Amino acid sequence: MPTEVPATLKLYLDGKMEQFWFRGDVPGVVFLLNTASVDEAADTIGALPLARAGLLTFQYIPVGPLMPLGMLLQGR
Repeated sequence: MPTEVPATLKLYLDGKMEQFWFRGDVPGVVFLLNTASVDEAADTIGALPLARAGLLTFQYIPVGPLMPLGMLLQGR
């Protein structure tokens, strides 16, 4: 953890990691990343020390704006 925490905080301070939480249902964390693609997110997280050591696994889920809200702006 002496290298993992600073590496994670650097991602946050660099604007690549927007938010992070502990999971309430199972052991683990959730990271919200600011990347252009799932591949970029995997590369970003894959560079963390514990991921490089093969000690962690991740599931990547693409998210984006709730586009139907745009209908409210169009007066529909």
